[in-house]
This record gives sequence, structure tokens and C-alpha cells, in this order.
Amino acid sequence: MIKSVKEAVCKRLSLLVFILIVMQPLLDVLSFFLGEMGSNALSTLLRFGLLAVVALLGFIVSGKKRLYIVFYAAAGVFWVLHMANCFRIGYQSMVQDAANFLRIVSFLVFTLSLITFFRQGRQVRRAILLGFGVNFGLFWLFTLLPWVLGMPQYTYDKLFVGMMGWFSIPNAQSTILVLTAPFAIYWAYHTRKYPLFLIMCLLCFSMMFVTGTKLTFYSIFIIAGAYAFLFALQQGKSCLRYSLPLLGMMVLVFVFRHQSPMDLREQMSAYSRDLYNQKVEQSLQKNGGDKEALEEAQKKAQSSTKDKEKDKDKKKQPVAERTMEQIHKGLFYVYTDSETYGDFFKDMNERFGVYRVMDAYRYSTSSGVLSDFRVMKSLFSQMVWEEKDFATRLLGYEYSEVVVGGTIYDLENDFPAIYYFFGYIGSALYMLVFFYIAFAIIRAFLLDVAWGLKAAPFPREGDRKAKCLWGAKGFWQGFRQFLTVEMGAAGMSFLLAIIAAQISGYVLRRPNVTIYFAVSAAYLFHLCVDMRRESLSALRKAVLAKISRNTP
Repeated sequence: MIKSVKEAVCKRLSLLVFILIVMQPLLDVLSFFLGEMGSNALSTLLRFGLLAVVALLGFIVSGKKRLYIVFYAAAGVFWVLHMANCFRIGYQSMVQDAANFLRIVSFLVFTLSLITFFRQGRQVRRAILLGFGVNFGLFWLFTLLPWVLGMPQYTYDKLFVGMMGWFSIPNAQSTILVLTAPFAIYWAYHTRKYPLFLIMCLLCFSMMFVTGTKLTFYSIFIIAGAYAFLFALQQGKSCLRYSLPLLGMMVLVFVFRHQSPMDLREQMSAYSRDLYNQKVEQSLQKNGGDKEALEEAQKKAQSSTKDKEKDKDKKKQPVAERTMEQIHKGLFYVYTDSETYGDFFKDMNERFGVYRVMDAYRYSTSSGVLSDFRVMKSLFSQMVWEEKDFATRLLGYEYSEVVVGGTIYDLENDFPAIYYFFGYIGSALYMLVFFYIAFAIIRAFLLDVAWGLKAAPFPREGDRKAKCLWGAKGFWQGFRQFLTVEMGAAGMSFLLAIIAAQISGYVLRRPNVTIYFAVSAAYLFHLCVDMRRESLSALRKAVLAKISRNTP
């Protein structure tokens, strides 16, 4: 029974993977309209249901079910320990915490299952590439439709800047565009239809330009530049046909950078920061101080603290206390007055106290720092972490710790968030996946270099220069064999996902984004491990044969 089900699923695996990829934009649009109606709980349940289906299919078709059992058992044991510790210190909401746990673990589940799909299914790579190509067409469709219908959606809706379609979270959608573009361009290139390649490049880069986030804007240069290099590496002198359009698009984006939505938003942000800087200076002057005097007091406080730590001289403590009093008095209304940042810091001041918030911000008066909600979330999570005992730091704290009065202060940077929510143990286990993928990439590269050296004729008799040339030629052949256009596409998407997870967020903890990251990770793993099993086995046999010949 199980065997027949496995065979039936394997026959249709490429179609199932294609449907999995193409349905992602449709689910995003559904989530958008449900959110407009008041609640997108249904779309969230659908995504968790999809995660369960993918996990089940991966287990059914896998030839290594023991690996799945070990993985899910480890995840279950960690979750039980995490819950037990949360009950020990007082659980606020197990439901919210469980949902957060599933969101974080979904990347591992998707990646493991997709690796299995690559191994067991035929034409899965082709289905994924086609799916990414179709998705970019859907992105444009669902972006243009609301504008055509007279209901424009903006990336920054309060500023009326950037084009955004029926997608709920602009940061998440911008990350999806960046992760999809390398595969979509490679799919068009792989079809060997030059007009399709040009159209796809234009569609990808124009959408990334009009979206208006820093991530999408600067990724244009990364993706186009990387592809131009890959074409030059693999095609040599004939690369101009593909590289020149990419370079031309990069030049156009650079020339019109000041007309881009991204630059317009930066100008508005700079203007807003200048206004708040003026308000901060007015507040300092109003309360008996100015910015220069405060900065001088800050320096004295820091130097006094260093001296106190060095020699523990009690006579210097009153100086530090008087300096801190001066700082607190000068900054109090900056951090509490509604005309400056009082409303912005209201929850943090109530949760941690005004003076502790000042200390976390290092007594900053810079509007660029004080106005940054991302910085606030980071400091909020850090301050919660500092309150916890050693057991909680081992296993992480619950999600409700970053929710105050209905406002969510969850970190947007994924890796620090995993560290705080999973603790030392959980985050270390989680990062093992990335370390193993990195190991697989390095091993594949060294394997190709070894084959390049093996293919190059070794100068048995010759000078040192001839041997150096042999090594350089073998390395170059191995490098070209490793860094194919397909490998470059998967590598680009994977590296951009890691960068986005750290600087932008919404990659490892948003199911609609996580699946794209998982596809790039599984695709890269497949190229580096599964596609090189025969090469690795042959190289081992060659090395063993050489050793046996040289053994007396």
C-alpha cells in the first residue's frame, strides 16, 4: 500500500512541486483580501496545512525515513523543553508561541522535503524553474491590476511611494522578488529563446525598481552584475549577447536612481529626521541644556565609568552620578514628551523604565536612531533577554514577551530573533543546517578543482613554472566547472536570502517567503551533493587505485 502510494506520488512529483510554487502568489493575494476584510486567519491555516502536506509527502517518498524521524523527534523534544521552561517562568500565550515555533521550523521542514523531492522526482528542477518564471508574471499581474482598477497599492502607503500590488507586507514581497528573480532569469536563459531572456530581465529589474525598497533596488546591481560575470566566465568572447543588455540595464538604473521610488523615500525620511532633530534641540534647550553640553556630559560619564571599573575609586562615583543626573534631566523630555518621542517610546518606558531605555539607546539624541523602529525592536528584544535566567537563555523565551498592549515588537532581523526565541541550544541546532550547506558547497568546489587538476596533463619533467601553470590551469577548469550559470542562480538566491534575513527580515519566519528560501537552499544542495555523488565516488576510486599502485 505504502509502496504504491509512493510510486504514484513520485510519478506526479514534478507537477506537485510546480503547483506548490505557482500557488504562492495566489495565497498572498487571498491573504491580502482576507486582511482587508478583517482577518487573514484562514490563509494562515491554509499555509500551515500546506506545510503539513509537504512534510507528509516528503516522508512518504523519502528513501531515508529514519532521517525524518530523527529530525521531527529532535524538534519535538526541544519544543517540549521550551514549553516546560515557559511554564516554569509563567506562560502568557502558548498558542502564539506554538505558531511562532512552526513559522521558524517551517524553513527546515520545507528544505528537507524539497531535497527529497529533488532526489525522488523527475524533472523537479525544470518544474521549479518554470514555476518561478510563471510567478514573476503573476507578480506583475497582481501589481498592475489594482492600479488599472483605480485602487493603487503603495509600498509605503503613508508616503504614497512605490508600486505594490495585492500583497499585505511590502518587506516580505520585496524579499520574494529578490529571491525569485535569479531563477526566473535563469529559466528564460535556459529556454535558449533570446527574446524571452530579454523580456524576463526587463520584467524582473523594472519591478524591483518600482517597488522602491533598498533591498530590491540594490539587488538589481547584484543580480545583473553576477549574471554578466557568469556569462563571461562560461561563454568567453561570445558572452556579449547576454551580458551587454544586463550592463545596459544597470547603467539605466544608475542614471535614473534619483527618480527611483527608493531615493524619493530616502529624501522624505531625511526631511523627517531633520524635523525631529530640530524638535530634540528645542526640547534640550527648553529643559536647561543643549546638544553640545549633553554630548560632553556623555563623554564624561563614559570616561568616569571606565575609571571606576579600573581602579574602583569611590571618590569618582559622585562625579559620575552628577553627570548621569545631568544626562537624565536633559534627555527626560526627549524620551517622554509627546512633541518628540514620548508616544514612540511609551510602551518601552512603561515596560522597562525611562532611564533604562535611555541607557539601551546609549543616551542618543540622533533622530536617525531614535526614529528607527527596527532599532527599537532590536533593543526591546535585547532588554527582555537581559532579564532572563540561564535556563531561559538555553531554551529561549516565548513570543508574547515582545507583545505589549497589542503592539508587536518582534525583531525584523531573523537570525537574532531565532537566537532569542530558541536560546543557545535551539539556535545552535538551527544553524547546523546552514553550516552543512556551506560544507557541501566547499566540498563540491574542491571536488571540481580536483577533477580539473586531474584532467590537466601533469608535467612530469619540467621546471617550477610549468608546475605552477599546471596548477593554475587545473584550478581554472575546476572553477569554471563548479560555477555554472545554474549554480550561480541558486547561489545568488541563497546568499540574497541570508542577507535579507539579517538586514530586512521576513525570510525565515514568514511562510510565504520561507518557501522561496527553502527552494534555493534545496536547489543548491541538490547541485552540490546529489549531482556530484558519481564524481565523488569516481574520485575516491581513482585515489585509492593510485595509493594501491604506490604501495609496495
